[in-house]
Amino acid sequence: MAGKKKKSGRGGRKGKKQESKKIIDEYQLRRDLRAGTEREDSLNMEDATNFLIEDTKLAEIPSEIRIGGLEGGGTHSTFVIINQNGEKLIEVKGPDTNHWILGMKETAARINSMIERGKELLNIPKTIPLNCVGLSLSGCEEETTNRLLIDTLLEDYPDAAKDYCVSSDTLGSLRTGLEIGGIVLIAGTGSNALLINPDGKTHGCGGWGYMIGDEGSAYWIAHRACKYVFDDMDDLVKSPYPISYVWPAMRDFFKVTDRAGMLQHLYSNFDKSKFAMFAKEIAVGCDRDDSLCLSIFEENGRLLARHIVALFKKAHNDLKLSDGGLKVICVGSVWKSWKYMKDGFIDEIHSGLVIDEFSLLNLTVTSALGSSYLAAEQINCPFVKPYNENVQVFFHYKRDHYGKIGNIDNTINKSSRTMDTLGYVECDKK
Repeated sequence: MAGKKKKSGRGGRKGKKQESKKIIDEYQLRRDLRAGTEREDSLNMEDATNFLIEDTKLAEIPSEIRIGGLEGGGTHSTFVIINQNGEKLIEVKGPDTNHWILGMKETAARINSMIERGKELLNIPKTIPLNCVGLSLSGCEEETTNRLLIDTLLEDYPDAAKDYCVSSDTLGSLRTGLEIGGIVLIAGTGSNALLINPDGKTHGCGGWGYMIGDEGSAYWIAHRACKYVFDDMDDLVKSPYPISYVWPAMRDFFKVTDRAGMLQHLYSNFDKSKFAMFAKEIAVGCDRDDSLCLSIFEENGRLLARHIVALFKKAHNDLKLSDGGLKVICVGSVWKSWKYMKDGFIDEIHSGLVIDEFSLLNLTVTSALGSSYLAAEQINCPFVKPYNENVQVFFHYKRDHYGKIGNIDNTINKSSRTMDTLGYVECDKK
């Protein structure tokens, strides 16, 4: 697993802050910016993902330094531009940017499109490149392919930016909220975990993609649910609970009448992002108290906990002994269903007899800011980074000598906000 990759290469009223949101047609944007490219038909008008532009500061921009940061996952991406003081000037949301799925040319084109749009909204001429852009993208874990992405951007879009630094999406998320190190655990379309120690050394767990990994992700939840249905109806392995909710939900979501109809979604027309969205229906099943859905999410919680157990063993003592224990930044839509994963998660942590204390944190800002922080460091642009303001603690675990788990200590991260103060929890002693 790669850590930080430093790479060097060759609407509203003007004058006032805008808080309104504008919808930009991505298809039109692509047609205007990249007419004649190989993949003009890659997205049609009806399925194209809209760009959501959040114009946060349309004030006069200092001309000295402009830095970009892009966070890209398997479903969508977010791009920001900051100034030399670390202030966010603009935020642009766009489509996924995983080069393993799209290819280098298409990924570079999407990145350039967001950069161009950000410049346009800030009245920056297209011919003036940003000083540096940090790219923290899903699939960017390898030195060779990261270099290839940079070379493609510099060759095809020389006016986009003077310099780039490329890293995995996990690093961008971690550097958004933690300064000296910790763990980031992504559970979105896919899953990935990364530990960074104070000495800069990194250790990874997972992140190998849906064919051999992605445990704890939305894809895994969707696949697990489908597998239960197929095996139960074949009488190969009986589902632990009735499939009376999952099977009709599957037919309705994928628009099929039988299991044979599912084959196109699993093979010929497979789309990982779309397939993973079925996990939302399993979450709805949890809301309806369906036993099979609840068991799937509980198992998913156990899998996420195992990522932390694996990396905890390699974490430096400075991280473990800090206030609140080892910090874990949790990223991705699967964490929205924490209440359904919590019991399995806690039980796995507690039974492992490895972890004494840790805190789970949510980001309160886009992790694209962490990408821009990395870019600023690459060009030696110093400014104070508001790490504590970028996170909030939503769960704190501390084991005592009697096998009990304490509640959140309000003295932890006083400058952070606490989303959910848990009551006192006691687990069976293992």
